[in-house]
Amino acid sequence: MSEIRQTRAFDRWLYRNYHQGSSASAFVRRRVQPAAWLLMGGCGASVLLGANLGKSIVVVLTLLVFSILCVAFLWAFLRQARLSAWRELPQTGAVGEELNYVVTVKNEGRHPVREFYLRENGDDSRPTEWEFANLREPGGEERNIFDRTFAFYRWKWLTERGGAWKGQGRSGALELVGGEMTKVTLALMPRRRGVLRLNDLRAELPDPLGLFQRRRAMLNEENEVLIIPQRYRLPNLDLGGRSELKVGGETASTIRGEGGEFMGLREYRAGDSLRKIHWKAWARTGQPIVKEFEEMRFPRYGLVLDTSLKESGPELLEEAISVAASFVSTMDRESCLLDLMFVREEPEVFTAGRGVARTDGLMEVLARVEGSDGGSYDSLRELVLRYAAEMTACVLVLSGWSEEREGFLNRLRSSGLEIRVYVIGAGEAPDEEALAGLHWLRWEHLQEDLLKG
Repeated sequence: MSEIRQTRAFDRWLYRNYHQGSSASAFVRRRVQPAAWLLMGGCGASVLLGANLGKSIVVVLTLLVFSILCVAFLWAFLRQARLSAWRELPQTGAVGEELNYVVTVKNEGRHPVREFYLRENGDDSRPTEWEFANLREPGGEERNIFDRTFAFYRWKWLTERGGAWKGQGRSGALELVGGEMTKVTLALMPRRRGVLRLNDLRAELPDPLGLFQRRRAMLNEENEVLIIPQRYRLPNLDLGGRSELKVGGETASTIRGEGGEFMGLREYRAGDSLRKIHWKAWARTGQPIVKEFEEMRFPRYGLVLDTSLKESGPELLEEAISVAASFVSTMDRESCLLDLMFVREEPEVFTAGRGVARTDGLMEVLARVEGSDGGSYDSLRELVLRYAAEMTACVLVLSGWSEEREGFLNRLRSSGLEIRVYVIGAGEAPDEEALAGLHWLRWEHLQEDLLKG
């Protein structure tokens, strides 16, 4: 037990050092341009080469380069600008799809501000302490004991995975006289679903030589945009049951509702809708006549999402949510109903489709779903069975595979409900009879495995 505590303490010490070191590195990197590093390196080399020479051209060059660096640094340090800005963000964005938005910037001072740039700050790519402690670098077990102990390459891998978003560069060069304002377009690439918060827009004020730049925070408030999960392409699906769902195509089958082809006229019956009355026929016959239509029914499907983190982890859950979002985004919105079911703190169900609600609402729900470390599958099973009699078929997305998930699936199947099961897993599917008839999706090759059907 003491050894475990020491290991955790060492990991926390490593995390703090890497975290602070990355912060300092980013601070310097954003203010010192590559050309300045090249000149400083040349200046240092020239000092070494000319250290023992009283009068040498190397010494002259060293002083010249040093003077240029000092002038450029002071120029950038002394640049002033009074700027304010506000963003015009879309309501939603999507993981992996570039998000463009407009920024209005105004010069609040009396003097002109020449050659400056706007850049969104805050795309922190450093991992959380939980990610550093629990996520493992692919192939990391093959590294030597020193690399495994100090976990530098694991930190590098986690950093390269990125934060919630990645900036797509800065704006073009801007110039504003006193009191003038202008609009520019900035872009970023969302990397994670959920609420993306932007609260640190910076003005970059470089020196004329482009060696150093000052970065000033601007007067702007925090803005939010909801990022929906990544979505994948799906093949046409035949879910069986009492009807057929063809994703992206027509759907033929059921729920009660008016509509369909006109069949003829008949006498009015108590309870008929006034909207069905054929007024011309009533005027002609003197009796209330109504229009009769072929009864149209539409299918109702269930989409069950496994949000448990037990024996799986956040990586598999994120991909399970992306698969669920793919079904939601490609369903026929006009010809079926879809019930999204999962367990947060309590079992929850959200319905969208024809005559109920927009499926955009389901995408927002999926954008905010969080995983759970505890609980059992009993409450989720009871929720599904409560709606089973009304459902045509059900799609079940499991965020991993375990004995508990296997038992949950077997109890659902024993109810007679038509189920199509997708299991998000790491690597190839294990050789288990229980996986027969299931779709095993490797989380590194989801798109490829989904299109296999």
